[in-house]
Amino acid sequence: MMNKYKLFLLIFLVSPMTNAAIELLDKVAVVVEDGIILESEVNKRIEQIVESLKQSETPLPPQEVLFEQIIERMIIEEIQLQKAQRAGVRISDQELNESMAQIAQGNGLSLQDFRSFLEEQGESYEFVREQVRKEMILSRIQRGLVQSKVYISEQELDNFISSQEGQVILSAEFLIQQILIPINRDQDEETASSIIDSLKEKISAKMDFGDLAKEYSSGEEANNEGSLGWRKINEIPTLFANEISSLRKGEIAGPFRSGAGLHLIRLKDKKGRDIKIEKQTLARHILIQTSEIRSEKQAKDLIEDLYNRSQNEDKFSDLARLYSDDPGSKMEGGELSWTGPGRFDPKFEEVMDSLEINQVSKPFKSNFGWHIVEVLDRREEDISLNIQKNRAYQILFDRKYEEQLEKTLSEMRAESYVNIKIKS
Repeated sequence: MMNKYKLFLLIFLVSPMTNAAIELLDKVAVVVEDGIILESEVNKRIEQIVESLKQSETPLPPQEVLFEQIIERMIIEEIQLQKAQRAGVRISDQELNESMAQIAQGNGLSLQDFRSFLEEQGESYEFVREQVRKEMILSRIQRGLVQSKVYISEQELDNFISSQEGQVILSAEFLIQQILIPINRDQDEETASSIIDSLKEKISAKMDFGDLAKEYSSGEEANNEGSLGWRKINEIPTLFANEISSLRKGEIAGPFRSGAGLHLIRLKDKKGRDIKIEKQTLARHILIQTSEIRSEKQAKDLIEDLYNRSQNEDKFSDLARLYSDDPGSKMEGGELSWTGPGRFDPKFEEVMDSLEINQVSKPFKSNFGWHIVEVLDRREEDISLNIQKNRAYQILFDRKYEEQLEKTLSEMRAESYVNIKIKS
């Protein structure tokens, strides 16, 4: 068997003039660990990069620099592919077909039209397909090598969300109200603090913040219910900018001390790509399932009996603890956590959404079994902070991932056996 490190690959061409002729076909350009990179592969990659740079009207770097960059990129790819092979990383034909379909769709083409387009451009569809497979393998092995090394703390998330950069990226705008109680020659800080305490009590008693601003605030915006208008984080006074980003809609913070006096602020509203107010329901239920010792009819009869008992003297929570087959809520008297739309079985959610507060449903069947459900309360919850945190996490993760990937690949390259046999 021919050694795979042999410098020349030979092909025998049958000719009517001779029995066989030996033609020099290819050379090994680089030996990388247990694999090789052929000169033809290097030349093809150079052609692709040069053509891409010309099409984008990007100036070409010097030939030596371009050659070195491409060789290094191919070496690092080969190291990763070998690691992927040893780790058993595989891309199934179904995954590959789905990716090809997505690429075609991204170009506004059907898969068949995409194939025809490639052929018109002189590209082999099968070659492109295998290149996509290779990119998918590289992406998968990179995630395996790097993902566990990326750590983002809660403090980093909070700092990013509160920062000017984070607020610009997250595109949040805040509608803020304030009450300013002055500190001056006529009113010392102790008196101002006493007024603030009184205002907090009034707010706790559900008095309107805007009305209180009109009556008590000395700010220029007092007549407009203390409204500072819609502002991005970089337009908010630094005195309370950091506090604003963590407030939920309707929440109040302060007092904050400035040269003018003491400020109470209220986040009246906020808007932006990552701002979302979710309608949530607090409910409890009893689930009765069929089993080897309980038939469908017996399950239905039992849930109907429990419904009737819940309408009379028996407490719903006691019945849930005694009879419910839902282990997650049974010991809580059937109570589920505050939940937004799309989290429950469709039939369960449909029945729950149709109920008034404190109303118990008639027995119904979902994919999990027979239920009765009672709605305890409803609210509108600001879940913007969770959405912002998820997006901020992804932004920070992507940055750290790229940094860690570059470091990991550099370490792998330094630890690998590489023998470059060709020159630019």
